[in-house]
Amino acid sequence: MVGVGVIGTGYWGRNHVRTFCALRDEGVIEEVVICDSDEARATIIASEFDCKFVTNAESLSSLGVSMVTIATPTPSHANLAISMMRAGLDVLVEKPLAMNIKEAEEIKEVAEETGRLLLVGHVFRHHAGVRKAAEMIRNGKLGPVRHIVSERLAVREPREDIGVIAALGIHDLDICTDILGGIRPVSIRGMANESEIKGIEDHADLLLEFPADISGGEGVMASIHLSWRSRIRGKVRSLEVIGRDGSLYVDYMDHSGIWFYSHPNNAQGPEFGGFGAAPRERVEIAISEPALTAELRDFILRSKGDRNGITLNGVDVGIEGMKLVEDALRVTGFLPE
Repeated sequence: MVGVGVIGTGYWGRNHVRTFCALRDEGVIEEVVICDSDEARATIIASEFDCKFVTNAESLSSLGVSMVTIATPTPSHANLAISMMRAGLDVLVEKPLAMNIKEAEEIKEVAEETGRLLLVGHVFRHHAGVRKAAEMIRNGKLGPVRHIVSERLAVREPREDIGVIAALGIHDLDICTDILGGIRPVSIRGMANESEIKGIEDHADLLLEFPADISGGEGVMASIHLSWRSRIRGKVRSLEVIGRDGSLYVDYMDHSGIWFYSHPNNAQGPEFGGFGAAPRERVEIAISEPALTAELRDFILRSKGDRNGITLNGVDVGIEGMKLVEDALRVTGFLPE
């Protein structure tokens, strides 16, 4: 029997449960067991999705579970990940991997010591539009990349454990490096506003400078706009990549395709939009599924030994994402002592 455990069934953990149960119904796995210290919540979700529940993570391995995802508050990630791997389970930990780099390195060491699979929930690396954008940049469709604009906005109360940079910005920092071929920014600047919770930022603007990248660009600027106070525009999840010959627009809430804007050799004039946008065409993605489904399917297949090769969201990706977050928190004045 192939069983999966989900530890933590809050907002995002519930999405893990829903997605795993859909994969169960597909026949990819056989059993889903949820774990939450809140028994009342666990009971409700287990009933909704027709799965078992426990309130103690240590009992998961005795129920036929061979892999778990951890979607609990960030301060609990390290202890849970380490204990699950030492119990013989493969693990996917939601981002950020840990509260700090020291904890993250300890988690990695235990993965190496136990030989367990360890992935980190950088879900947007599995977004079909992001993968298509990375492919088009790599193939020179945009020419040299000039700049990137990434927005991740929402309306919600601030979290008590981490602010908007670690909770949301980690995705954008990571995706910028990913689509440019894995290069690291040479500088990060920015500003952030403190929420009602001391030391927790709920709005931030970051400016990154990258060196020459895989597209042949001599330098790329990326601006990242993050907010939990998006009162005018509401939820926004978007990525713009502007090159010399073409530009891309990715709506993270659309998994079926992206938009390509053509302007060869930085063409101007009415036929290329004049003072407006350049003409655009839809780039359809024939085979796609929601990013979370793709990520969790990949985790299952790798845990079962049915998929090998380099992962999109291995532990080193998680650690590098945390380092970028720490750099951003440092320049905005929100890095915890």
